[in-house]
Amino acid sequence: IPEEGMQHASGRPWTRQEVDDEGRLVVLRNPASGWKLLSEADEPDAKARRAAQLKLDEADDAAFVKATAEGDEATPAYVGFRDGVYNRNGKLLETTKADVAAFMTDELVHVRCPHAETACRMATLIRSVKAEEDSIGGTVACVCSNVPVGLGEPCFDKLEALLAHAMLSLPATKGFAIGSGFDGSKMRGSQHNDPFEAAVKGQEERMLRPKTNHAGGTLGGISSGADIVFRVAVKPVSTIGRAQETSDFTGKATVLEAKGRHDPCVLPRTPPLVEAMAALTLIDAALIQRSRLDLIGSRTVPLSAGADLVADPAQSARLVAEREAK
Repeated sequence: IPEEGMQHASGRPWTRQEVDDEGRLVVLRNPASGWKLLSEADEPDAKARRAAQLKLDEADDAAFVKATAEGDEATPAYVGFRDGVYNRNGKLLETTKADVAAFMTDELVHVRCPHAETACRMATLIRSVKAEEDSIGGTVACVCSNVPVGLGEPCFDKLEALLAHAMLSLPATKGFAIGSGFDGSKMRGSQHNDPFEAAVKGQEERMLRPKTNHAGGTLGGISSGADIVFRVAVKPVSTIGRAQETSDFTGKATVLEAKGRHDPCVLPRTPPLVEAMAALTLIDAALIQRSRLDLIGSRTVPLSAGADLVADPAQSARLVAEREAK
């Protein structure tokens, strides 16, 4: 996904509802492949009609894969959330939704990508992989906004370590990167450092804010007040319909060919899990930080909903002095 697709047009991060909506595509079938939506007039028996419709869908999928390999750019493939009609590579066509009404199905592709062009390319890849009885993985990005300053620990329980622990506890996850991640290893310190600047008006509870966010929202394992940005790698599904060589318990060579319905890509199912685990990790860190309030006088984490977040340096200094005196 390009950088401009990572944020809403207003400059803020996408909400998950917006991601769900913008990343939902309606699949268009191609009558040139012989596809049509069967009705009771075509086949009165419901079971037989479903079986016949499945064969038509599979034939259209095969034609779709072939046309994709041949570089077809003209055939409409998807209708987006805002009724735009796109080809298989995400190009917005001049065709209208009314023009392709006869090709529309009730089949939806939820890729949960808010960038329409990229969402179409993702959907095309997933459909191609499915037709080949294979599977594919991908990467989920998560942005946590308005995180209080001071969550986490400087050593064993660094906030990024807690998030990595949580994310890698999810099924099918194989990698975690925060901020610049592995790309940061290719940068110089002068490029990667996040300079500070004065906080914008209306955010007086913070005197400074980072101008860039290569660190991903933490400094020394502790939240900095910037958006926490991380990515999670999701592996391809292990169970596929394609025959694969393996061995039985005796070591004898055999072939494994899974049957049944299996998702070619579980990536679109991952965002709610990532969001929930991130929320649990952050609230746990917030409660731990709140337990220290009586000791250091910090007002970083509010005691109750709607509490004032403005720090009182004089009160903090007084409480620290009283603690040291004891």
